[in-house]
Amino acid sequence: MGQRLVRPTGSAVMLCHMRMASGRNRTLLRTSIGLGLIVIAFSFLGWSLVSNWSDLTAEDVDIQPALLAASTLPAAAGILLLALIWRQIVASLAGSGQANLGQLPKIFLYSWAGRYVPGKVAYLAGRFVLGRSVGFSAPVLVGSMAYENVLLVTTAAAFATLTLLPVLAIESGSLLPYLALPVVVVAGAAVLHPRVLGWVVRLGARLLGRTLPEEGWQISPGRMARLVAAFMVTHVVNGVGFYLLIISVTSYSPRYLPLAAGAFVLAGVVGMISVFAPAGLGVREGVLVAILQTTMPLELAVFVSVAARVWATVIDVVLVGGCFAYDYLSGERMLLSALRGPAAEDPAGVDG
Repeated sequence: MGQRLVRPTGSAVMLCHMRMASGRNRTLLRTSIGLGLIVIAFSFLGWSLVSNWSDLTAEDVDIQPALLAASTLPAAAGILLLALIWRQIVASLAGSGQANLGQLPKIFLYSWAGRYVPGKVAYLAGRFVLGRSVGFSAPVLVGSMAYENVLLVTTAAAFATLTLLPVLAIESGSLLPYLALPVVVVAGAAVLHPRVLGWVVRLGARLLGRTLPEEGWQISPGRMARLVAAFMVTHVVNGVGFYLLIISVTSYSPRYLPLAAGAFVLAGVVGMISVFAPAGLGVREGVLVAILQTTMPLELAVFVSVAARVWATVIDVVLVGGCFAYDYLSGERMLLSALRGPAAEDPAGVDG
């Protein structure tokens, strides 16, 4: 028998249109707030730089092209390490025998561009949609990103505590704002404890009306320790890249290497959790200026923070563009396939 067609009523259509309009309005509001914050932050940074530009001398800014090029290597390596760490987290939850684990670094790099969309939704949703398109389950993808973000914030706070606090104790007049870092480390470690994590996951499952699997959603302590170590290595690599960027544009004592590394890692994480700022625009620069000005003139700190933004954006474009070129030329074309959606079913197999 043919399928019965049900025509939507006028009120149902109107309600659908109202919901769509409401969704568009919320998106527009988030985008406007994000852009407004960026304009304010960069207006302040621009005003600081322009008003103090005359204080910058030829001795302050001395660009070294070789060092500048060298600084991009650890920065790019840091992003690739994050992609591999996420792959390991997914493997821990889905099983190392999963066929499509090799696709995950590409998925990560494609989604990395989503950080530039206000709200950060595209960054996470991109990984979810692309991950589903290659066969990973929704619980594995959501769980992996939850683990990843808690580990990233916790290890970044630990790294910043070890690198920033000793230097700022000497160079800065106040340590009070940075004493929150150890608190974040303790809180993150507590959340990752199996009992606390189990309670949080069960609560989330109840709120979402889902059934929690008996096993498979927890990462073993040994593997967790290896993930923590991998994140700490990644922070070191990123920090070294940022220090090389600084000394490629100005002279900067090696004794400030820990401070520069900690400042960059901390600024990156603060920018990441700043939902309305695409890729942490303005927020990351503000954190960098606040820390770097304890060891260099304010106008130079602003100059370095703006240079770091341009530097990081160029690296992102090269990595994402390289990923797309490799994906396209290799014939896999995962992104294009995901955007087209699943192939249409054969109409002959559908009842008329």
